[in-house]
Amino acid sequence: MGFVRTIFVSRARRASIHTLCALALLSATAGAAHDRVDDAIGNWRSAISTQNRGDGVAQSASDVPVQTGRTVSQPPTSSYGARRFSEVYSVTWDDIPVAEATPADPDITAAISIANDGTIAGKQGDTLVLWHPDTRMWERVPKALAPTSVFISPDGSSVLASDGSRPPDPANIVTWNRMSGWQTLAGSTATNSEAKSVSRNFRFAVGGGINPGEPAQAWVWAIDGGTQHLLPTPDFANSAIASAVSDDGNIVIGYTVLAGDNDWPVLIAVRWVGGGPPTILRAPDGSELAGVIACNSDCSIVFGANNWFLKDNGEFGFLGTLPDADPDPHGTYYAQDASSDGSVVAGLYMQNADPANPTSGTYNDRPYLWTSATGMTSLRSLSTELGVGDEDWGSIDLVRLSPDGRRILIRGDRASGQPRTVVLHLTSRAVRLDSGHSTHARPTPPRTN
Repeated sequence: MGFVRTIFVSRARRASIHTLCALALLSATAGAAHDRVDDAIGNWRSAISTQNRGDGVAQSASDVPVQTGRTVSQPPTSSYGARRFSEVYSVTWDDIPVAEATPADPDITAAISIANDGTIAGKQGDTLVLWHPDTRMWERVPKALAPTSVFISPDGSSVLASDGSRPPDPANIVTWNRMSGWQTLAGSTATNSEAKSVSRNFRFAVGGGINPGEPAQAWVWAIDGGTQHLLPTPDFANSAIASAVSDDGNIVIGYTVLAGDNDWPVLIAVRWVGGGPPTILRAPDGSELAGVIACNSDCSIVFGANNWFLKDNGEFGFLGTLPDADPDPHGTYYAQDASSDGSVVAGLYMQNADPANPTSGTYNDRPYLWTSATGMTSLRSLSTELGVGDEDWGSIDLVRLSPDGRRILIRGDRASGQPRTVVLHLTSRAVRLDSGHSTHARPTPPRTN
């Protein structure tokens, strides 16, 4: 079994981040768990009903049961965010033109990541494409890339991706900039590697790698040179993968995976420090956390899929809820990204499709934005309350932040089925403080007690 590529889906119900990461995590594992994951992956792939966008992202999938921890914490109430969004930010909405699929060229343009200056890295088929906001043009950068994510540096000058020249498995991690062109990272210690994230300063990459006959291992790698360091997997787990890294490369967060009831995998969120053995991330009640997504620049704040956060001082909480959310025990909220300072989080939530009938049971996956100054805000409220943009969406499958948290990349389809990419640009307003003075608004990360 080769390295399993993550299959992200737009549905947040039972196809939650926990399920998605299980598919990405498990490869070369032994025994019944291996067989069950193979079956799950086969069922999952056979259920994909929409066109692949070149980064392993599909828009829908069948339910695959995956355990996400051996105990479950109940969300406490969050007290963050006391101001209205319109008091703190002005918002601009930019529809980015994207190519539709045609019989002659079946590959649509899939935006994947965004830099602080608005440069977007994406793919058309297996080819890197870059959106330049100054010229409002897409640029093609030829090379066969794997159907996985690409990552762009904060200044928009460099890109990191997984090589696709040796299908079916990505074998190397590659970088590109205009001066050096494509370069393969030297010092690989895994036969096949897939990048899952980069540090906010674009100095380190993390992901999962495989050597023949061995399970997947998490790794961390200095982008500007050095050796790929495989991180230890605890004895109780079958494999591991890294999902975020601090700017100095010293702290890595990710998952370990082990067999659960009926041999379905259980994902356990962990933290590696200094390349040492991982420690399990736990809520205050001792329950193991899963669905870890991102961290701030020094990984002192870790964010999880179902809107939880955990600080290195032990503080734990949830970012909040939205009034039009369709609650579901399998997960209503799915965080996808966080800013460098941890003050902004973006993701998808299950939005009630019929506001006049809150118990209709019908929903759409729609973006939300959390800031520590405003709390939770939905894309719907930006449209209906602030008059920003529109609600012409059929499906939405990706939300990403620029490292500074000022630009939000949204990707999906219009109601007509045409591909759509939008960038929201946040500009801070002058906010009057209780003292009577005014300041340029800048959210702060979740407070420390």
